[in-house]
Amino acid sequence: MKPVRSVDRAISILFLVAQSDAPLGLSEISRSIGLDKATALRLLSTLDNAKLVQQDPITRRYIPGSNISKLYSTWRSDIRNLAKPYMEILLRKTGETVCLVCPRGLERVTIEVMPSAHELAVVPTIGSAVPIYTGATGRVFMAYLQEVECARIIKQTNLHPLTSSAVSDPKLYMKELEQARQMGYAQMAGEVTIHSSAIAAPVFNSGGEIIAAISLRGPETRLTTQRGAELAPAVVQTAQSISEELGYGQSKTAAVG
Repeated sequence: MKPVRSVDRAISILFLVAQSDAPLGLSEISRSIGLDKATALRLLSTLDNAKLVQQDPITRRYIPGSNISKLYSTWRSDIRNLAKPYMEILLRKTGETVCLVCPRGLERVTIEVMPSAHELAVVPTIGSAVPIYTGATGRVFMAYLQEVECARIIKQTNLHPLTSSAVSDPKLYMKELEQARQMGYAQMAGEVTIHSSAIAAPVFNSGGEIIAAISLRGPETRLTTQRGAELAPAVVQTAQSISEELGYGQSKTAAVG
């Protein structure tokens, strides 16, 4: 059955506002979802009427409404708490910064960080956001999105590079997504921060949808391609353990049993 476009857009806005670490303005919301301001404002008004979002009368920015608690909107806090023990194990194994990242519209946002103890380390700020397509984590998100959604993001963003090291050729980019699917993880260097490297693996919910990623970040001089290949299995295992905690694969097991 074909989804109702307006409902689909409203849901996207609701997720965007509910998952944001800070109040969002109309321009931010319309840009992130890919809507014109008039359409975004109309949908926000509908959500506001249902008290699923609310607008600050002074700043005019939007936050979750009082009725949001009636929905299953606490998943972000839940996944953070659930992931922490596994992230701690990965940090002890690798010595590199461990991050939990979630998609948010056309961006991806870091919601938890366990920093490396090394003097030279790469430690993103909790709440920091970058384009959803860029870097190792971006490859993981894009690799496991539906093909239509992936194509839409590429067309809308033109894979605008953040650094001179970033890949912006769609054909090469699609090959890298296929490689990420085959390997179960992605490793990139210098696409988000020059001279930094990252390894990322997908986290799935019980429905098999990618909802987060675990990434390992460090300086390129230490987190080399060779060392990345050595550490990748631990990153993948961490992401798989969190996915299993979220119920991923359980329905298949039950069906076989």
